[in-house]
Amino acid sequence: MVKSILSEAGAREVEAAVARVEQESAAEVVVAVVLRSQDYWQGRVLLAIGWALASGLAFLRFEPWREPSWALLVELGVGALVFALSGHPALRRLLVSNAAAARATSARAFQLFAERGLASTRGRTALLIFVSELERRVVLLGDHGINTELGQQGWDDQVKLLVGQIRAGRAKEGLLEVLQQLTPRLAAVAPRAHDDVNELPDAVLRN
Repeated sequence: MVKSILSEAGAREVEAAVARVEQESAAEVVVAVVLRSQDYWQGRVLLAIGWALASGLAFLRFEPWREPSWALLVELGVGALVFALSGHPALRRLLVSNAAAARATSARAFQLFAERGLASTRGRTALLIFVSELERRVVLLGDHGINTELGQQGWDDQVKLLVGQIRAGRAKEGLLEVLQQLTPRLAAVAPRAHDDVNELPDAVLRN
């Protein structure tokens, strides 16, 4: 089982921080931490095929007296082993280009934004903080009510901070710091109304 960069105890702390942000503003903040944004199976298949073919040729070269059908068994075994090993996050990450990782992370963040109702809040003040572990990438998506004031460039510092903390093994601390920094900014562009209600769950979204 792959261990997440954010423990259950850490997730509870993040959820409490989200609640504090929403007590100070009309923002509806959702934090999502997923293991990966895409499976990236294509690279693993190509790597497995390459190793399988190489192992079959090596077998025929160094064991020429063997029945040729044994080479097929060697190829199947090696191919299956390489495919399984390349599923480890550290190895899988090496098979993914920066461009592919950026596309997949952005697409998954927009998908979650739509699926989880962030585009349907009363004041259009939803904010998604999306962390994809395999790619070590972060996306912040704000709905119209806050994005028109802050813009996508308004999130750059928080994205850089959080990515740095994740790479240092401090995902929880990074999320808490980002939420703390965002509180006054969100309160300024989306002040809390007297009849404000919590429209979205505060729980950290997982895969």
